[in-house]
Amino acid sequence: MKQALQRPEKNSTERASIRRRVRQMVDGFNHDQWEKCFALIDPRLRKKGAVHLATYSDTLTVFKRCYGRIDPWYVRISLHLDALSNKNDPRAFAYVYVVWQDERREFHIFKERWVKHEGQWFTRVLGLVANRAEAGAEK
Repeated sequence: MKQALQRPEKNSTERASIRRRVRQMVDGFNHDQWEKCFALIDPRLRKKGAVHLATYSDTLTVFKRCYGRIDPWYVRISLHLDALSNKNDPRAFAYVYVVWQDERREFHIFKERWVKHEGQWFTRVLGLVANRAEAGAEK
């Protein structure tokens, strides 16, 4: 198996760009700016109607009621810049892992796929679902 070498400076630039987008998402979530979060969803998914702002906003509202503000502790990014062999979607993508704490100081992890579309990174996550056991628990 032959692995293509990627330029380290390109990787660091892409990682910094993804980290900025993740911070924008967290900031929008923490300030109840659902439209800001919605704008960070993959435009292809939005255009296909896979997600609608009203439904998306409802899922974020319920999630925030359960967990409160998100405090990211660590972000790990696995880049896949050469995705041309992918028959379904030839765009560059990244797996992003965000370790975060909720308002009760409990740790959680988001595992997301982000894609690069027309020079910008977008999440493929269409909403957040609170763990049912935790959603019913008192804060």
